[in-house]
Amino acid sequence: MVKLKRYITGLVLVLCFVLAYAAAVSGQTELNSDPQKSLEDISMEEKAVLEELFFLSQEIDEMNRRVEELSKESELIAREITILEADISKRQEHYDMQLAILEKVLVSYQRNGMTSYLETLLSSENLTDFIKRLNIIQELSRNTGEMLNSMDEEKNKLISERETLISNKTILESKKSELENAIAQKLKLKQEQEDYLNSLTEKKEYYRSQLNKLDQAWSEVKALFSNISAEFSRAFGESDFSVEDFNLQFEFLTVKGFITEARFNDVIAKDKKLPEMIFNMSPGMIQLEVPEKHLLLSGNIVVEKGSILRIEITDGTFYDMKLERASIDELFRDGHFNIDLSGLIGNITIKSVELKDGYIEFKLNPFF
Repeated sequence: MVKLKRYITGLVLVLCFVLAYAAAVSGQTELNSDPQKSLEDISMEEKAVLEELFFLSQEIDEMNRRVEELSKESELIAREITILEADISKRQEHYDMQLAILEKVLVSYQRNGMTSYLETLLSSENLTDFIKRLNIIQELSRNTGEMLNSMDEEKNKLISERETLISNKTILESKKSELENAIAQKLKLKQEQEDYLNSLTEKKEYYRSQLNKLDQAWSEVKALFSNISAEFSRAFGESDFSVEDFNLQFEFLTVKGFITEARFNDVIAKDKKLPEMIFNMSPGMIQLEVPEKHLLLSGNIVVEKGSILRIEITDGTFYDMKLERASIDELFRDGHFNIDLSGLIGNITIKSVELKDGYIEFKLNPFF
């Protein structure tokens, strides 16, 4: 009986251990399945290593874009060369045909000379016949002159197109060379990243996994920003933004105004198609935070065409890791954030704009 109790007790302990282990594994799996949570929990030392790896990933991405661009440019130039070569061939055939006709006319003229034309005119039966024959001779002479002019134009076009062809072929060779260098640079960067991972010895696979999660999260950000510029402009265009939001102040020969940070963020928060974005304004700088994506961007505001406020992003971090300029440019490939105020201010021109603590200050041309 005692043995049976011991056996049951041991079995219960084993079952408890198995369940506890399964729960721990499940929790660990759940944690690892959430890239964002995993990336948030890394230490400063791990972040420093990951930042170096992420820097190389950004460089590789930029090289991939450059390779793609150069490939497209090379294909386009190659197609233009093919079209030019076909056009030159047709023009050459037309030119050769005109040349053959002209040769026959000149041979005939050389054989018969002016005497033949005089005999033709003098053998006219009456004045009417003479005028007809004279018109025919003049027409022949005019046609010959027009043919000479036409051939001269055709010759110049051929010369011009051949020069363009030679130039395009030179450009194509240059693009091919650039493409080869870009591919070599991309492979070099990939090898550098792999060598760096290998240098991490026993933690290599851990960092490889973290880097994959970071790259995945960055891809999600790029997808989020793929059309965000147009949505941002639309949001302000469709908002309840009004002249009152400009807080206009009339001064001597000047009209000043400002838009608060709170009102700015309010427009964005009300739009359901935009992700959560928080703008912070300070002297000389505007910051954009996308909390959900751990993205922080900063830049300035400029005026375009007198009525458009353009937010130019120049710096940024992702999970507190510095973004390269090429990566920022990739986010805003479709354009920076623009706010078109022409619907509110009409023909009034914004002279200048300046970032202050918590608001955007601007000056308008007087409209009186």
